[in-house]
Amino acid sequence: MQATALIVSSDAGFAETMKALLQRWGMAVELVGDPTHPPPLGAEIVLLDIRQDNSEGLTLLLAIREKMPEAEVLLINRPDNIPLSIAGMQAGAADELIAPFDTGTLKNTIAAALRRRKKRQGKKTLFRRFGEAMVAATFAQAGEFDTAIALLNDQEEEDHPADRNTS
Repeated sequence: MQATALIVSSDAGFAETMKALLQRWGMAVELVGDPTHPPPLGAEIVLLDIRQDNSEGLTLLLAIREKMPEAEVLLINRPDNIPLSIAGMQAGAADELIAPFDTGTLKNTIAAALRRRKKRQGKKTLFRRFGEAMVAATFAQAGEFDTAIALLNDQEEEDHPADRNTS
């Protein structure tokens, strides 16, 4: 599956350069040039450029966290912009890149963010597991045993992907 990224920056040249780089790395990328517009939904990684030292980036960060809680938001900031950096991390950013940065640092930061996201996605809560078991029990009670067994088998495969038969 191809990872998806959203780049939010009022610097069009920077955004286009980042987009081309991420696409070369195999990511699907969308750009948002005007930080006052709500971002499209569904990105796994959000690169939020807050180098312009304004509070619009924080407002957008809060909107992104509300609409895309599973997204890993990475701030792009200047080294002298410490108060905005702290506020961004407190508002839910996962990490920060201090400009200028090299492509290796960018790639490592994105890879770490994708690993964190995947790890979070892989963990099922006890409440979710219980809910899935109750759905299967409902089908079994209605006499749909094959459907109930299929649901339980799907749940078992999701919980233990390494145990799958790959032959």
